[in-house]
Amino acid sequence: MTDHRTAPRFTTTTDTGVVTVHCDGELDLGSAQRLRDALLGPIQAGARGVVADLTGTTFCDSTVFSVLVEAFRDAAAQDVRFAIAAGEGAVARPLQLLGLDRLLPLHPGVDAAHAAVAETQDAVLRP
Repeated sequence: MTDHRTAPRFTTTTDTGVVTVHCDGELDLGSAQRLRDALLGPIQAGARGVVADLTGTTFCDSTVFSVLVEAFRDAAAQDVRFAIAAGEGAVARPLQLLGLDRLLPLHPGVDAAHAAVAETQDAVLRP
């Protein structure tokens, strides 16, 4: 039997204090801790904002959804702006079916997620 899974790849970029965690491939129980570390690290370090870029994710299981909820809650507790770029497929649709799209800051692409983080930052900085 041949394993056709796409191993997850994580990269991180930072621009003006906003950390973007890019996740490509399949995310499941085996990669959930790596995703958790990649998201919570910058949140706990006091980044201005964190964007989870899941637009390149081809599969996502429930353990990953738990990580996203944890990151969202931790970011809120640390007053760090957080957004998820999920596209339409493997991530957004299951989140919508579970109703998590009503809790999590879900956006169709990276630009929209970055704009949401920046918009929130601008609102905080205005008197």
